[in-house]
Amino acid sequence: MRFLILALTLASSVLAFAQNGPRIVLAGDSTVATVTQTKKDRPDLAGWGQMLHEFLPQATVVNHARGGASSKSFRSLGLWNKVIAENPDYVLIQFGHNDQPGKGERTTDPKGDYRDNLRRFIEEVRTAGGQPVLITSVVRRVYENGKLVSTLWPYVEAVKEVGQQMKVPVIDLHQRSLWFGNQMGEKFCLRYAPSDTDRTHFNKEGARMIARLVAEGLAREVPELRPYLQLLPPPPKGLPYEVKLETVTSGYDGKTCWVHPRAGAIPGPTPTVVMTMQKLLLTGSDVFFALNDLRTDDLGRTWSPIKQHDQTLGRRNMPGDIIVAACDFTPKWHAKSGKLLGTGHTVHYQNDKVMHDQKRGTSYAVYDEKSHTWSPWATLEMPKEAKFFNSGAGCVQRFDLENGDILLPVYFKGQGDKYYSVTVLRCSFDGKTLKCLGQGNDLKLESGRGVYEPSLTHYQGKFYLTLRNDTAAYVTTSTDGLNYGPIQPWQFEDGSDLGNYNTQQHWVTHNHGLYLVYNRRGLNNDHIVRHRAPLVMAQVNPDTLKVIRSTERILVPERGVRLGNFAVTEVSENETWVTVAEWMQNTPPNIIVPPENAFGADNSVYAARILWKK
Repeated sequence: MRFLILALTLASSVLAFAQNGPRIVLAGDSTVATVTQTKKDRPDLAGWGQMLHEFLPQATVVNHARGGASSKSFRSLGLWNKVIAENPDYVLIQFGHNDQPGKGERTTDPKGDYRDNLRRFIEEVRTAGGQPVLITSVVRRVYENGKLVSTLWPYVEAVKEVGQQMKVPVIDLHQRSLWFGNQMGEKFCLRYAPSDTDRTHFNKEGARMIARLVAEGLAREVPELRPYLQLLPPPPKGLPYEVKLETVTSGYDGKTCWVHPRAGAIPGPTPTVVMTMQKLLLTGSDVFFALNDLRTDDLGRTWSPIKQHDQTLGRRNMPGDIIVAACDFTPKWHAKSGKLLGTGHTVHYQNDKVMHDQKRGTSYAVYDEKSHTWSPWATLEMPKEAKFFNSGAGCVQRFDLENGDILLPVYFKGQGDKYYSVTVLRCSFDGKTLKCLGQGNDLKLESGRGVYEPSLTHYQGKFYLTLRNDTAAYVTTSTDGLNYGPIQPWQFEDGSDLGNYNTQQHWVTHNHGLYLVYNRRGLNNDHIVRHRAPLVMAQVNPDTLKVIRSTERILVPERGVRLGNFAVTEVSENETWVTVAEWMQNTPPNIIVPPENAFGADNSVYAARILWKK
């Protein structure tokens, strides 16, 4: 009977845990504490503990952290008794800032009583039936010669050693916040400060970022909490598709990284998908090497080894120590010829620097399905007009007509011109050679660098064209695919700005509707270069050309780095892919994102498989 009662008690506690979610109690100092009274000198002051509930919406988070507390004074103030009285399922413990020398009676020895205090916390949580989780102290924003310096290391090492000895999960927040601070630099990280002089505490934006680091640490170190963590907003209900995110490849050496992963699908009972991509030199700016490819015959379950096509899709040496390369390449199936045709543009280098005064052209190449090779890249012969001196189809999305003609958007400018313009070319393709047959009207905008990287689709009898600009994204329509009306900035249905700027957008077109894939500001992503992550998709109202905000969902989440130029592939009527890579460059002064970084970015190449519901 005694064992039956015990079993029933355990079962009821598990049921209550499942129904109500875990009870998580926080013990720590001011960097953790909830700020209940606004301070005149720091009105936006916040601790990461008061933001943690945003990532644990199905759990109860109780914050007993107190400003000024050390591992010693937290107990003497009676706060630890309150923690245990909560009957916690988990207790997150972070001390160290006020244990350091110079804190009077609060000071502890990292080799002595500090460790004893941690051990006692652990034992008492376990006795109370909870699970302790140790957290190393978040780093202070103190920089020397552009790098963070820390005096907390003895306490950090003590936490990790005690955790290892007592088999307690440890979230190394100190290391993660240090990586983040070094990657982003002093100027950016000061935006997280509650005042100009406070280098320890946070405003609400900074506290939210640190809470995210803690939440991601919980996902790694306390896997049983994963069902209760919400690191991404849930997708809207009622969408006509599901998304399965696949990692095609990952890992990098800190010197180069994969960029521009774009795929073309060869039709068949199970389509074959060929993905091209190329390496980027991290110390340069848009310095690309030869194109590579890999293929899958089972919808991404397995992939062939990455193959470099240096002889056909590689760099070429020109007189004067000039190198020309094909880049920003997008393969797509051309049904009329039965060929996979890739288009992009050329770029010239000298000493691994882009030569902006050189003539640029539209590059293209054809895939041989039998030999798994590509034809040597060639350039499209453009109309003999001065305005096409610098022209190309890099990063664009084309549309093929039923008769085999290709509507190819390009952007161009004359030698010495400031602004890019966009037009759509009508081209023929016989399986070997791409020829320009004509062009539509010119679309212009005298702002930033003009308009460029256009993408084209066709939906319900109308053509839709989206364009990149340095300060906004634009859209326009056409009835014939060549001649377009005035461009208008992308907006949500309520008239607010979409928030996409200085980056591309592409279309997903399906009988379920017209969709736009894009990045934008406003997604807690101010730490991302140009807000280029996460990658999201939303439905477009084809009549008003407005994005329906209620349908927006994340396709590829961000891990502290931008998601570089991406592409959309129509694999079949049941499946559409969006492919993209983590671009491992940051803004100056710390341009290269190191292999060890706060969110674990590792140059992953992703395929977000959009699976349409029948």
